[in-house]
Amino acid sequence: MTQENGDLLTEGRQDSDYDGAWKEALRLHLRDFIDRCFPKFSVQIDWTIEPEWLDKEISQIVGQSGHRNREVDLLFKVRLLDGRDQWILCHLEIQTTFETDFAFRVDLYNAGLKWLFRQEVLTLVILSDLKSDWRPEQHRFELGGFESFRRFPICKVLDHLETDWANDNSLVVLVARAQIAALRTASDPEARFFAKTQIVRNLYSAGYNAHQIRELFHLIDWMMHLRVDLERRFESELLIFEREQQMPYVTSIERNAEKRGLIKGREEGREEGREEAGVAIVLRLLNRVFGEVPADYEERVRQLTFERTQALGEALIDFKSMADLENWLNSTK
Repeated sequence: MTQENGDLLTEGRQDSDYDGAWKEALRLHLRDFIDRCFPKFSVQIDWTIEPEWLDKEISQIVGQSGHRNREVDLLFKVRLLDGRDQWILCHLEIQTTFETDFAFRVDLYNAGLKWLFRQEVLTLVILSDLKSDWRPEQHRFELGGFESFRRFPICKVLDHLETDWANDNSLVVLVARAQIAALRTASDPEARFFAKTQIVRNLYSAGYNAHQIRELFHLIDWMMHLRVDLERRFESELLIFEREQQMPYVTSIERNAEKRGLIKGREEGREEGREEAGVAIVLRLLNRVFGEVPADYEERVRQLTFERTQALGEALIDFKSMADLENWLNSTK
């Protein structure tokens, strides 16, 4: 999980929150992702019916598995064109090291959902990694005449970026491109700086409006964190670039004023500012872990003292399900 330090990262670090950025992108642009990653299935969905997110259901399975890694698991229900409702588990894998039991884990999640909720679940797997020959697409077990087999469709991002997505500047592909660039430059701060600069500059010539550029920048910025000195350099160069292009979309006065306000409030040690900032960060992290924190839980977090909010920020690193949050909140009464 990304270490939060206000608006800036600790000197020398360039941690990125890949899973948080992907989760937000998938939630906001689900159809675009399914269209490009799984087109054969997308045409069977009635997209006039809004998909229903099943966050509580998936949290039960992921929490029971005891597994935490660089991954995103989103469960949602869609209406098919034939009138049936279908549960879909979209699993996004973001790793630079590879586990031998990956296919078993995907099979386990599917079987767990089916057993617990008595629902047939379609599992779709997006592989956003750098190992070109890693393509786990099935789990099979055979012994003594017993056989268990499950195959799941996969979308290998690396394959598409080098073929049919090569000249595609859609939001989905830009997010995928930023992800791969982030992984490739994870241990090279200067290379990360140049890659991020190029990707962001390309946004301005891709035909997007101001709102779309801000949204894409938010996702890319989340995914491609820079070391503090390089972040300052990046913002300075982007400001000059925007002035030259006469497109003050990202480095607007409002955005910089907001950042300065947060920093000033923290430096002056105003108690109210500290509490609000602390709650905002904790809620942001909780949303990354669980997808979306229910309103009643959010209100309970907002009622915590500053000290308890800090304690929750440390404790949630080990949370695996909403039950962990519930137990922690109950223990503070």
